[in-house]
Amino acid sequence: GINAEYGWNLVVDDLLSYSAKDIPGYLQAFADDLASLAEGNDLEVIWSRTQKTINTIENWCKTKDLSISALKTKLVMFTWNRKWSIRPIRVGDHTIELSNAVKFLGVTLDSKLSFNEHVNNITQKATGNLMQCKRAVGPTWGLEPNTCRWLYNTVIRPILTYCTSIWVRALNNQTNATKLRRVQALALRIAAGAMPSTPYLALNKITDTPDIVHFLQGEAAKGSTRLDAYCTLGQEALNLGKNAKGTIQAHTTINNKFLENLNIPKKVERDLSQPTLALNRKFTCFYPKTDTTSYRNSLESTINNLNPNTISCYTDGSKTDLGNGAGFIITTDNNNTIIKEASLRLPPHSTVFQCELSAIKEACHQLADVHDKHVVIWTDSLSSIMALNATTIRSKTIRSCYTSLNTLGGANSVELRWIAAHRGLWGNEKADQLAKLGSAEGTPIVCPIPQSYIKNIINQKVRKLDQIEWERNGHPHTKLTLGNHTTRIIKQVNTSLGRNRKKYRIATQLITGHCALNKYLYTIQRSNTKACPDCHEHEETVSHFLGLCPAKCINRAEYFGEYYFTISELFKRNHIINIVNYANNTGRFDVIEHQDVSGVT
Repeated sequence: GINAEYGWNLVVDDLLSYSAKDIPGYLQAFADDLASLAEGNDLEVIWSRTQKTINTIENWCKTKDLSISALKTKLVMFTWNRKWSIRPIRVGDHTIELSNAVKFLGVTLDSKLSFNEHVNNITQKATGNLMQCKRAVGPTWGLEPNTCRWLYNTVIRPILTYCTSIWVRALNNQTNATKLRRVQALALRIAAGAMPSTPYLALNKITDTPDIVHFLQGEAAKGSTRLDAYCTLGQEALNLGKNAKGTIQAHTTINNKFLENLNIPKKVERDLSQPTLALNRKFTCFYPKTDTTSYRNSLESTINNLNPNTISCYTDGSKTDLGNGAGFIITTDNNNTIIKEASLRLPPHSTVFQCELSAIKEACHQLADVHDKHVVIWTDSLSSIMALNATTIRSKTIRSCYTSLNTLGGANSVELRWIAAHRGLWGNEKADQLAKLGSAEGTPIVCPIPQSYIKNIINQKVRKLDQIEWERNGHPHTKLTLGNHTTRIIKQVNTSLGRNRKKYRIATQLITGHCALNKYLYTIQRSNTKACPDCHEHEETVSHFLGLCPAKCINRAEYFGEYYFTISELFKRNHIINIVNYANNTGRFDVIEHQDVSGVT
C-alpha cells in the first residue's frame, strides 16, 4: 500500500544521506532499486570506489535485516576504450560479472552510451504491440483509420518517445533512424490500408503525421526545456583535448542546437516549476462541481444579495489580435460604488490562463491595505479556480497568484467564486471590456514564459523540418496529385474519410499511385499486363484511370462535369469524396486479392 512505500522511503533515506567518505560516488534510489556511479581516470580508483560503495550498502543492509540480491546486481563499465581490465567486484560471497548493458528506469544503457541497444528494444516492443493491433484491421474492415492513428499516437509512439532527451544522440545514427521510421511506416500502412511499398514520406503527408525522427528531436528539446525550467539541467563537459577521440556530442549540446534560432526569450523566467504543496490556504473557492445550471441561474440573486459592506472584485483575461490583456474592477455597496478599475497588458507569449490569474493577482495587490473585510473575487475562468484550489502547484504564475490571495486572506475573509461569462452580469461584462482594452493599451506587466508557448514553437520547427524534407525528397506522384492544394486535400481525407476504412484506403492509393491498377500490379509482378482493361490502348496508371481513359469518359462527365482531366486538375477542382466515389463505382478497387497486401493486412 501507500504507507509501505512511505515507510521504505523513510528507511532508505538514511542510506542516501551517507557522506562521500562512505559512498565515494553517486547513489540514487528508486523504490527498492539502487543505482551507484563511480568514476575516475584510473581503473584501480574506479574499482576501489565501487567496491567500497557496495561494502557500505551491505553493512547498512545488515543493520536493517536486509540483503543485496547478487543475482539482480549488474555492473557496466562505461568507457570508449577497447582494451581494459578491472579487478573482480564482489557482493558478499558472489563475484559480479560485467555486463554490456543495463536497464535503468526503462532506458537501456550500453557500455558505449550509444543507446543502439535501447533503440533496438523500443522498436521491437513497439512493433510487437503494432502486430497485436493489426489483428483488428483488414483492407476494408476493422478499426477506423482515425482510431488506428489515435492508437499509434497515444499507445505506440509514447514507447518510442520515452526519455528521448537522454538518448537523442542515437538519432544521428542512420541505422537507428531507419528502425524508428519502419515502426511508424508500419503503423501508418495499417491505419491507411496502404500497400507495403507505399513511400514513408507520402504516408506521413497523407495522415498528417510528423516524421518520427523530427518528432523525437522535438520531444527531446521539450524535455530539455522542462528540465531547464526546473533548474535541474546539467551541462556535460566532454574531453575535447588533443587526445579526444571521435565526434560524439552530449545530449544537452544536441538539444541546445535544436533550440537555436527559435524565438524563445532568453532572459525571461520560465513559468514551469517543480511541484510544491499548497496546504495552508487562507481563502475559499466556490465553483459548481456537478449542477452548473442551477448555479448559473442563482448568480444574479447571489450578487444582489451580498452585504453592502462586501467588497466585490470582478476579473477577466483576454487574448485578441492586438495582444494579451487582463482587467479588473473593484466595487462595494452592491456594485454602486467603484473603488478601482484597471486594464493590464501582458507579453505576447502569455496564455489566456495566465491573463486570468494575473488579473486576480493584481486585484489582490490593489486590496493590500484592506483589513477585516469580506472580499469576493469573481472570475469566469473555472480552470484558474481549480488550479488555485489544488493541493499541488506546478506553475510560478499559479504560485504567485496563490501567494497574493493568501496574503489578502490573512487579514480578510476572502472568497474566490466562479461567475458565468456572457450572461449579461454587469461586473463580468465590465471586467471583460477592461481586459480587451488592456490587450491594446493597458499598463504593461511581466509574465513568465509558459511551457505551452515553448512547445508550440518547437512543434512549428518540427513541421518546418518535415516540409523541407518533403520538398527535397517527397514522393513525385503524391506531389503531382496534391499540387498546391496539399493542406485542403489532406484535411478532406482525414476529416471526411477518416471513419470509412475502404474509402480512406482508396484515397491513399490514388494519391500515392501505389494501388490495384495494372501499371502498378505489373511492376510488383501481380499482373501480366500494364494495359487498361477498358480501353486496351494505354497503361493503366492513376492519371489514365481518373482523367484520361476514353472508355470511362461518359461516366467521368457524370461525376465531374467534364470528359478529360489531368490528375492535378481533378484533385484541384473536386472534393476527395467525389473522386473516391467515382473510383469506387468502377469496381477496380473491390478485388482485394489483386493487391499486394503482404505484411499489412
